[in-house]
Amino acid sequence: MAWQARGAILALAVMGVQATPAASEDVADFYKGKAINFIIGSDPGGSFGPYAQVLAEHMPKYIPGNAKIVVKFAGGQSGGLQVANQMQNTAPRDGLTMAMTQQTIVLHQVLQPEYAKYDARDWYWLGNMAPVRNMLAVWHTAKAHSVEAAKSTEVVIGATGPSSPTFIVPNVLNKFAGTKFKIVTGYKGVADLNLAMQRGEVEGRGASWISVQLTMPQEIVDRKIIPIVFASITRDPTAPSVPTLAEMMPDPLHKRVAEFLSAESDFGRSVFLPPGVPVERAAALRKAFEETMKDADFLADAAKMKLYIEPMSADMLAKIAQRIIEAPKDVIELAK
Repeated sequence: MAWQARGAILALAVMGVQATPAASEDVADFYKGKAINFIIGSDPGGSFGPYAQVLAEHMPKYIPGNAKIVVKFAGGQSGGLQVANQMQNTAPRDGLTMAMTQQTIVLHQVLQPEYAKYDARDWYWLGNMAPVRNMLAVWHTAKAHSVEAAKSTEVVIGATGPSSPTFIVPNVLNKFAGTKFKIVTGYKGVADLNLAMQRGEVEGRGASWISVQLTMPQEIVDRKIIPIVFASITRDPTAPSVPTLAEMMPDPLHKRVAEFLSAESDFGRSVFLPPGVPVERAAALRKAFEETMKDADFLADAAKMKLYIEPMSADMLAKIAQRIIEAPKDVIELAK
């Protein structure tokens, strides 16, 4: 019965509602002159900042009442989990708070339930701006330039914290592919990780590939930073010679684990509301998000910023979240 109730709520959230003219006027009256807090579960140093800022600039014109959007960064170490917990448990339910957090956040609901005090099936997804492929890269001075070479040579990898893909990818390779990555946590975000690598504190780091493309484009061209594996279902079209995490797994069950972990790339730069937001306001924000994804000025600005835009619907995000959360127990246990 509890699952049936959740399913009914999910169905309503995914389908949205057709707002009546009176409801639309009420929503416009509510948002007029107000600001929506846009909480980002990262620091501004990587790709989160540009994605959040371009959305905040263009989405207000599609919000009834034209509420402005104020971007606030929660930091990169455990910011993703903190924001997810906040959105579930303490964020206002009035439609004036939305969030974008680490794409691994749905995975952590099942991998770290002791810290993840939320259920992503309760959230009201607005949509996803683009999938984000996480990867592991090494600096050109590293002792190993491939996953295979890292099986016989220790390579020091920088990471933010255990809930971040910067930690997850090298850790999974250590567990199932026999690599010898020494993972050093505590860095605040992409900018810190880049500096640590350039200073020689670490020999590589994980992150989203888009964050590397945005912050180190010349280093990619000069082969100073070298991607060695992508945590994605398919290979990245901009680096087709680099294998996926699943390709590195000789055991079929471990391959399923890698595919399970790689599914988080679909959440990329997704945006959601806490549970319990009045349905007319939630539906209005979802429609505003969807309209923004088609807006010519938004797309032009994103292109200038070299941001990849490939929207995914709220419906699809909800389905993927449910599939991850209800994955087979043997896969989940091995992924922990």
